[in-house]
Amino acid sequence: MKYIIIGGILLVGVASWTLVRNPEKDVKVATQPVVVLELFTSQGCSSCPPADRALQEITQRAASAGQAVYGLSFHVDYWNRLGWQDPFSTKQYTDRQRQYDRLLKTQTYTPQLVINGRHDVVGGQRGRIDQLIRSVQEQPASQFIPVDGSLTRQANQLTVRYQLPAGPYRLNAALIQKEARTNVQRGENGGRTLVNTNVVRQFRTLDQPGQSGSVTMPMPDGLKPDDVTVVLYAQRTDNSQVVGAKRL
Repeated sequence: MKYIIIGGILLVGVASWTLVRNPEKDVKVATQPVVVLELFTSQGCSSCPPADRALQEITQRAASAGQAVYGLSFHVDYWNRLGWQDPFSTKQYTDRQRQYDRLLKTQTYTPQLVINGRHDVVGGQRGRIDQLIRSVQEQPASQFIPVDGSLTRQANQLTVRYQLPAGPYRLNAALIQKEARTNVQRGENGGRTLVNTNVVRQFRTLDQPGQSGSVTMPMPDGLKPDDVTVVLYAQRTDNSQVVGAKRL
């Protein structure tokens, strides 16, 4: 036994101290800051291929360094009327870009890169992009939350199960095609073979996700389960700031 006097009170205990916490009061935090790069791009835009390559290089470099930097390539549809129908474009992604533009008070353009829902930059400006990524990574990990999940692949669909702390968050699930090669026949990039990575093929937003749940998304035609993966990321409901993410 040990007899210890603290503030006039006699305590009797064993040889070591253990801090007992109430698990319900523990604050769950991430192990490191996370960066989510949302690139709004189009195969019909001649300025976009350099931004597409930059996104690929940045995310590959971060993965090699063990950093939590996730890239998403959203193909918008407003370039389609100018000669080339981008096969990965949807109005849903154009609408998402315009929501950001209203929030950030900026113009709608391509290639536009939105970083953690709070900053926008021209997609090919590597120096500025690297600067903004570093500014996020310098933030305390306690400002981020852990997002976890698992992915079940089947022939025609993927099921994502997720977990995250309670809070004012919405959860996004992006099914991405790891790489796509397209022979562009018309438009500003006519005659070129474009390589796109992290192409968003399905996108779901849960406004009230709860602390756990699941999302099912259909497998895009012509793809095998190993051709795709899913990025989960949580955003604050008041300002759309990304506070947690994970690639499954």
